[in-house]
Amino acid sequence: MKNIKTVIFFLSFVLISVNAYSQKRMIKKADEAFAIGEYFLASETYEKVYEKLTSKPEKAEVAFKLGECGRIMMNNRKAAKWYRKAVRYNVEKPLAWLYYGNALKSLGKYDEAKIQFKKYQNLIPADERGKIGEKSCDFALDWIANPTRWSVIKVEDINSKYADFSPSFGKSKAEIYFSSTRESAHGKDPSNITGQSYADIFTAKKDRKGKWSVPVPVEGNVNTPGSEGAAVILNEGSTMYYSMCKQTENANMGCKIYKSRYNAGGWSDPQEVELTGDSSVTVAHPAVSKDELTMYFVSDSIPGMKCRGGKDIWVVKRSSSNGKWNKPENLGSKINSKGNEKFPYVSDDGTLYFASDGHPGMGGLDIFKAVKNGTTWEVENMKSPINSPKDDFGICFYQNKKFGYLSSDRDKYINLYEFSMPDLIFVMKGKVINSNSNAPLPDAKVHLTSPSGHESEITSASDGTFRFNLHPKTDYTVIASKSKYLSAVVDRSTKGLNKSKTFDIILDLAPIKNTFELPNIEYDVAKTTLRPESMVSLDKLVKILTVNSHITIELSANTDYRGGDEYNQKLSEGRAQSVMNYLISKGIKADRLTSVGNGEKNPKMISAKTKNGRKILSKYKFLKNGDKLTETFINKLETDEQKEICHQLNRRTEFRVLRDDYGINAVKFGSGK
Repeated sequence: MKNIKTVIFFLSFVLISVNAYSQKRMIKKADEAFAIGEYFLASETYEKVYEKLTSKPEKAEVAFKLGECGRIMMNNRKAAKWYRKAVRYNVEKPLAWLYYGNALKSLGKYDEAKIQFKKYQNLIPADERGKIGEKSCDFALDWIANPTRWSVIKVEDINSKYADFSPSFGKSKAEIYFSSTRESAHGKDPSNITGQSYADIFTAKKDRKGKWSVPVPVEGNVNTPGSEGAAVILNEGSTMYYSMCKQTENANMGCKIYKSRYNAGGWSDPQEVELTGDSSVTVAHPAVSKDELTMYFVSDSIPGMKCRGGKDIWVVKRSSSNGKWNKPENLGSKINSKGNEKFPYVSDDGTLYFASDGHPGMGGLDIFKAVKNGTTWEVENMKSPINSPKDDFGICFYQNKKFGYLSSDRDKYINLYEFSMPDLIFVMKGKVINSNSNAPLPDAKVHLTSPSGHESEITSASDGTFRFNLHPKTDYTVIASKSKYLSAVVDRSTKGLNKSKTFDIILDLAPIKNTFELPNIEYDVAKTTLRPESMVSLDKLVKILTVNSHITIELSANTDYRGGDEYNQKLSEGRAQSVMNYLISKGIKADRLTSVGNGEKNPKMISAKTKNGRKILSKYKFLKNGDKLTETFINKLETDEQKEICHQLNRRTEFRVLRDDYGINAVKFGSGK
C-alpha cells in the first residue's frame, strides 16, 4: 500500500511539473508574438494558457497582457473584460486601472470609468492621465447632451461587415478612396496582428442619383498581400501617398509610406518615400499638403529623437514638390500626448486634424482639430456627434470644410460615415399689436436694418404678423410703425449663435393719445437727483424718442399727498426738470421736451384699458378697475401695507405726446402725412 501511494505521488508531481513547464512555454510563445506586434496570435495563446493557471499573480499578469492585446487591436470590449480580471487579482501594474478606465469610457460607462481613474490617481498621483480620464468622462456627458451642429450618417452603400476606414476624396466629391479588409482584398490569410484580413485600398464612385458604385480595389500595383491604407489623393486624382505594411511568412516587416501616380494602366509601381534614413523605423498615415511641401506622419520611434507617448505625429518639409524631405520634427506636447496620436489630415488652409486617445475625449480615439497660432498649436476636440464613446478617426473634408467622411466603430463594425454642417437658419417671426387692447395691428410698416447693410421693409398681415430671414453673425434692429401710434423698436443679434434659431417677438404699438408711465424712475429721498437705477428706464425713453423723431412730449412728475402742497409741487417740478436734463444730455433736442410738476394734484387712475393698468390689477388684488388713488381712497384702505403701495403708485414720472409732426421727419415711421 505504501508503495502504491509513493507511485501516485510521484506521478502527480511529474504531471504538475510537465503542466507547469507547458504553461511557461505557452506564455513564452505568446510573449514573443506580443513583442513583434502579433497581438491577435498572442491573445489566442494567452487565452488558452489563462484557463490552466491557478496562481493568482500569474493569472493577473496574463489577464493584463490580454487587456493590452485588446487595447492595441482597438477591441475595447475585450480590453475591458481582461483588465477587469487583472485589477480583480491586484496585478502589480498600476496602468491596468488607467487602461481599464479608458476601456470602460470607450464603452460609454462613464461613471464606472471615473472610479478606475480615481484609483489610478491614488496609485500614481504624479501622472496627469488619471485626472484627464476623469475630466474626460464629465466632458463626454456634456458633449452628448449638447451636440454640435454636425450631422453624421453611415454610408450604407459602401460599408461592409469588415473594417472600412481612412477615407480620402479622389478627383471630385463623387469619388472616394478608403481602406478595407473585406473579402475582395488581396490578402487571404488573417493577420496575426488584428485577426482580420490584410487591408487594401478600394475606390467607389457616386452616380448622378447619389448612389455609390460597388467598391473595387484600386487598379494598378498598389495593393499587395500585405496591408495598404491611409491613402491621401492629390493633384486632381493623379497622385497618391499611402501606408504599406509588408508581411512575410514569418514576420511583420513594419510600415512605410509610398507614393504612386495614376496613368493609363492604373496606379504605378509605388516608390518608398524616404523620411528617416533608417529602414527599421516604421512610419505610416501620411497627410500631405496640397502643394506637396509639407507632410505629417505617424511613428513611434525616430532615430535620435524622443517620442512623447505611444505613437506621435511628426512633420517633414521640403522646398519643392520633387525635392528631398528635411529632417522630421516632432509636433510637440500640444499635439502629442502620453497616449497615441494617429491618422493626421491636413486641409487646404493648413488646419490639422488627427485622432488621439491621450487628449481629453469621449472614448477611445477621438478626432481633434488643431490650428497653428504663431508657433503654438491650439487643439480642440470636435465633440459629439463627430466623436462617440468608440473609436473615431481618419477624417477628410471636401473643399469648403462643411462636408466630408470619417471612420468609426460606433455601430458594431469599423465603417465609413458621412458628415456635413447644415447651414445656420435664423428667422424672425413677429406680431404687431395695440398695446392697450392686445389686438393685432394690420398694415403696420415693419423695417429691419443692420450695421452691415442688410435692410428690408414689409407690411404686417391682417393678423398683425410678419417674418424676416436673418443672416448669421449680424446685429439687427426692427422697427414697427403706424400712423397715430408710437413706433416700437426691438434689437436682436445672431452673433455668437452656433445653432439655428427662430426669434419670436411682439411689437406693441401704443396709441399716441396715451399717457405713458416710466417704470423704475427713482430719486434721492426728498431730492430731485436721479438715482443710478433710473438710467435704464430713461435710456429706453431716449430710444423711443430717437425712433419716433416726429413727436414732442411733456414730462410730468407726481408725488404722493404726504407733505405740504407747496413742497410737493416744487419737488415734482424739480424732478421733471431732472428727467428733461438727462434726455437733453443724451442728444434729445430741448424743443421736443416740456417738463411740468403736478405735485399731488394728479393721483393715479387704475385702468384695465392700458398695459400698465392691467399689470397693477394683476399684482395688487385689492385694487379695482377705475380706482383713483386719492387721499380719501388711500385713507379708507385696511392695512398700512396697502396704503404704502398706493403712495408708491402715486409717486411716478410720466410722459405724453404733444405733437406728432415735429421737424423734417414728420412723415417717417408711418405718420401717414
